[in-house]
Amino acid sequence: MEERIIDDEYGRGVRLRKTKDGFVDVTDELTDGELPEGEEAGEEIAFEFPTLENFDQDDEDLVDLSPEEAERVRKEKAEAIVRRQADYQRICAQGEKLLESGSYHAAELEYEKALQLDETATEASVGYWRAKTADFTKPDVLASEYVDAGIESLEYDLGYEATDIIKQKYRSAFEKRIQELTEEEKPLAKKVEEKQEARREILSTRKLRWGIAFILCTIPTVAVIIAAIVVGLSNFGAPDTRYLVPTIVLAGVSIVLFIAFMIVTNKYINAGRMYRKNERLSSTEDGLRLLEIRDYKELYEALLTAPVEKTDEETEEE
Repeated sequence: MEERIIDDEYGRGVRLRKTKDGFVDVTDELTDGELPEGEEAGEEIAFEFPTLENFDQDDEDLVDLSPEEAERVRKEKAEAIVRRQADYQRICAQGEKLLESGSYHAAELEYEKALQLDETATEASVGYWRAKTADFTKPDVLASEYVDAGIESLEYDLGYEATDIIKQKYRSAFEKRIQELTEEEKPLAKKVEEKQEARREILSTRKLRWGIAFILCTIPTVAVIIAAIVVGLSNFGAPDTRYLVPTIVLAGVSIVLFIAFMIVTNKYINAGRMYRKNERLSSTEDGLRLLEIRDYKELYEALLTAPVEKTDEETEEE
């Protein structure tokens, strides 16, 4: 008697016993490990089933093909990969020649072609930005692309390896640019602060003045409105019209005071808004430039840090 044990799609043991009528499912016997009375254990045969990890993702294209056709398709794919890699190397070599000759725009176009063949390729990524920045004599071209997104976005787009190469090879260019920005930042920061301080004194005085006016206007406005309401309600219980005229007068005064109150309130709110706006560097062109300089310096300083150490998970993904 022959028995076979296999796993079903849920990973559970399935025992098949060969009888004169063929294989019979005796799976339930697995739980207690006992054989029916009068039967002896037969030879157990283990089956190994390939997992999905053992299949190439492209193998699904070969499902309906004959062995000969499948082999031909595999061969064509392998040849296409070889041709693609050869094209990539040829284009990168041409790009490097153009870089060395100073033809940066032409080199940029070549590296764009290379990136279309392999967008994660380190050589093409580095070459592309060398061309865009005139071999990093104009590093702001790169910085302008990532000054808002930050160094993490730059590393993700260029790739960690390409970023590390740029960090190491063009460190001096980034240090020089930081020095230039620092020299521009110092006098500009002093100028912005002086103007900001001068405006701060004027705006603070204006805010205080309108704040006092707001309080002085609010008190009588509220008092007159309350009086107008009280006197107006008195008309309903009075036997005559003795409260009618006072009600009309108080209502008119309330309207005038309310209009004045709205004007003063608007002035007070605007004064506070102007004061807060003055505290933000982005409120002036000089302030915007100062913020830009500091953002650029932050990105360049990040490019001066040590190369990125990739995690085990990132290494496995590669």
